[in-house]
Amino acid sequence: MTVGRKRFSWVEILPRLLVLCILLGAVRVSWGEEAGRTLLQNRCSICHLPHEKDGKLDSIDFQRKTPEGWEMTLTRMVRTHGVQLQAGEARTLIKYLSDTNGLAPAEIAPFRYALEKRNNTVEKDVPKAVHGACVTCHSYARIALQRRTPEFWRRLPDLTAGLLPNIENQVASAGMLDDYWYTVVKKDAVPYLTKHYPFEDAAWLKWQAAAKPNYAGEWKVVGHDPGKGGDYTGRLILKAVGEDQYEGEFSHEFADGSKEMGKTTAVVYTGFQWRGVAQLEGNKRSREIFFANETGSVINGRRLLTEVGDLGREETLYRSNGGARLLTVVPAALKAGETQEVKLFGMNFPQNLQASAISLGTGVSVQSLSQQGDDTVVAQVTTEKEAKVGSRQAKLQGVEGELPFYVYKTVDYIRISPEQTFSRPGGVRTPKLLQQFEVVAYLNGADGKQGTKDDVQLGRVGPIKWDLEEYVKRVNDDDVQFVGAVDEHGLFTPANDGPNPQRHLSEANVGDVWVEAWYTPDGAKRPIGARAYLLVMPPKYNFQPIE
Repeated sequence: MTVGRKRFSWVEILPRLLVLCILLGAVRVSWGEEAGRTLLQNRCSICHLPHEKDGKLDSIDFQRKTPEGWEMTLTRMVRTHGVQLQAGEARTLIKYLSDTNGLAPAEIAPFRYALEKRNNTVEKDVPKAVHGACVTCHSYARIALQRRTPEFWRRLPDLTAGLLPNIENQVASAGMLDDYWYTVVKKDAVPYLTKHYPFEDAAWLKWQAAAKPNYAGEWKVVGHDPGKGGDYTGRLILKAVGEDQYEGEFSHEFADGSKEMGKTTAVVYTGFQWRGVAQLEGNKRSREIFFANETGSVINGRRLLTEVGDLGREETLYRSNGGARLLTVVPAALKAGETQEVKLFGMNFPQNLQASAISLGTGVSVQSLSQQGDDTVVAQVTTEKEAKVGSRQAKLQGVEGELPFYVYKTVDYIRISPEQTFSRPGGVRTPKLLQQFEVVAYLNGADGKQGTKDDVQLGRVGPIKWDLEEYVKRVNDDDVQFVGAVDEHGLFTPANDGPNPQRHLSEANVGDVWVEAWYTPDGAKRPIGARAYLLVMPPKYNFQPIE
């Protein structure tokens, strides 16, 4: 198959088509448990023979995974074993397997970062039993987001060796010989995984028996864009269009005054895993990787702004029912001695509110307000010069805010988020992996020391002067000239992939640099600065649903 001037093989295209079927729901297919089980029998039982005792299909019915995990398995079946699927069948199979052999909310919670594409996550406390044997090649979360019976955990090393004949060379980078790798996996990893990630689990049995929520209705949105948008609030109206399928329209208003509207189409897997695609103005799209709580009253996760997940937003949806709630205050920090505009956002506010209905604590007074519907109040607020510095709670008509806000006199220091990260060149043969930075202000805590646990995070500040500086590792180090650039909003865009004839020995556009941010607080004579370490790594060509 040829697209433009680039020739793609079906080996490359089929997995991408499966992903589109799953996420976009472009093909209307038979749905539900009966349709899924019938399709599983027709397409899979030829190789995965049913057990005589209970009729369960070998391998398939003895493991549990997330939708992304089953997607990876099905993609491998198509690519490696030649499974033939008609339009929409992949989506039906993944829905069925995720619902019947999935994971409960409590089982997924510690490892959601891998599904949400939080690529900067540093996995901590990885068990020694799997560290060298398994995490040499992929994340620990990829293992922990599945459950197997003891027999099928024991089969996994043989499956891995069969699929990856070169495994001995890969693990050699961690100091393991091939026979040693196999011994370690059998002796240490398999017993550990069998004990800690069993197929039969109380959390899963409880979730299977629980009534699953219906997500149709009105929702309030509270989000954060680490790019130029900053904090945002909004509304979402959902309607059910089929079993576990939803469509909706949303609007977002950002702290910088910009607005965004869009439509979303989503499928809910396992009763709580929201996988959606939003169509935005200007033909832009974003993917929604969200998770609901067990009652279905809150949904949160990450909105991916690119297909590879390098850019994204934090977003939480609150079901709009019950009594009044004050969900957030924007901005989250008020400077003493100034008058500022503050937005209080929530749900089911009383009508015709007066300034006296808002309490922001001693030393902060509301001069005027305007109300927008039952969820937004915009107030002009004056903070006295001698107002007490620190955390406090807003109240609206006696309803206490669910998040704190802060009063401060001056910013003590700033930090860049993230402080240690990576990017990858691309644009020619593979996508670029960008990196978004933002600057967060802090107050020293009660101990008066910078960088200790009692410090207070005030939130993002600006405007910021951004710069790149060389992270010197060798004589005549010149990485900063070639790896890319950071713009006025803190977005780092790497250079193109491939050898660069302008560099010594045509070296690629990779290397280490410092990202520097300079912020001048109001009234200050000189700026304060912060640094983050950025490693621009070689290009990436293979993007997995779970890395």
